[in-house]
Amino acid sequence: MNLALDPMGTAEGRAMLDQLPELYFAILKNTYIEQQTGSGIRCSFELPVLGKRTKTAPTARDAIRAVLVELSEILTRTPSHEWPSGWRSLALSVSSDSGNGGSRQDVEARRHQSKARQFTIGVTMPIKLRSALQSIADQQSTSFAEAARQFVSVGFEDFDDRSFSEGSEELLSAFTAEVGKWQPSDTEQIMLRLVPHLAVRLRSAAKEYRRSASEFGVMCLAHGLALQTQLVELEQKVAAVRGAATRKLAPKVGLGRHAALLSGILAGSIAPPRKVLEHLGDVFAAPRFALAAFFKRSFESRSVPAFKADSGKPQVFRSVTSWEDAVKSLNLPADQARELLQLDE
Repeated sequence: MNLALDPMGTAEGRAMLDQLPELYFAILKNTYIEQQTGSGIRCSFELPVLGKRTKTAPTARDAIRAVLVELSEILTRTPSHEWPSGWRSLALSVSSDSGNGGSRQDVEARRHQSKARQFTIGVTMPIKLRSALQSIADQQSTSFAEAARQFVSVGFEDFDDRSFSEGSEELLSAFTAEVGKWQPSDTEQIMLRLVPHLAVRLRSAAKEYRRSASEFGVMCLAHGLALQTQLVELEQKVAAVRGAATRKLAPKVGLGRHAALLSGILAGSIAPPRKVLEHLGDVFAAPRFALAAFFKRSFESRSVPAFKADSGKPQVFRSVTSWEDAVKSLNLPADQARELLQLDE
C-alpha cells in the first residue's frame, strides 16, 4: 500500500484532529451573523492573536461557508503543537467553563462525547513495521493510532508480567529482536497516543531499564504485534483439542488420564506446571511466554455461568487455581498426587 504523505506528516495530522473539535466549537459558538444594508450578509469570528475576521456574502449560507473555509485554512496551516497558547487555552475552556455559552446539559454531553485524555510519546520505527500496522488497521476498520495503542499495551503488559520471572537483559534482548525482524528498513517518526496510566508506566519502565521512551515504546509495539499474531494462531490450535480431544492430548503432556486438569489449563483457570507448559509448547509450536499470555487472556475473558438454585450460593473463582490446589482437589492416592506435583519441579 502506497500512502501519500502530506508535508505536515500523518502523525502530526492525527494529533491535530484530536485538538480541532474543541477549538472549532470554542470559536464558532461566539461567531455572529448579521444583515448589512445593501451589502448582503456578514459573518464574523474572532481568534486569539489574529483578531477579528469577517466574511460577507449574498446569503447566510454562503457567508457561513466562507467563514468555515477561512477558519479551516487558518487552523490547519501549522501543526497543533505550534498553535499559539491562546488557541489551546480557548480549546480547554470548552470543557472547563460550563457557563460560557450553552446549557449545562450541552456541556455535560460534550464532556461525555469527548475522547479520554491521552499522552503522546514519539517513537522512531521501521517503515516496514509502520506499513504492517496500517494494513492491520485497515483490515480492522480502525485507525492506525488505535491499532498502535492496542499493540503497545499488549507488548508492555507482557513485558511487565515476564519481568518478575525473567532476567532483564534476556527480556530486553528478546524485545529488541522483535524490532530487528523489521530491518533493514528506513525509519519514520510516529506519535503514539496512550492513555495516561499506560504512558506513565511505560516511561517509568524505560527509565528503570535505561532506555529512552521512544526506544522502549517501539520495542513494546513490535513485541505486541508478534504476540497478538501468536495468540490468534494459538486460539485456533487450542480450539481443535478442547472437549473430548483433551483425553488424547493429556497423556502426551504428562497428565495421563487426568484430562480435567488439562481442560482447566487450556481454559486458563488452572496454573500450568512447568513441565506441562514445556510439552504444550512443543505440541502447539509456541514459546512459553505466548502460552502463558494466552492462558491469562483466556481466564480474563471467560464467561460467568448462569445459576439457578433453590438454596446455597454458586461459587465463581476470581483467581487462577494453583497447580497444587488443583491436584489436591482431586483427592488422589498419595503416590499419584505426588507424581502430578512433580511436574512443577
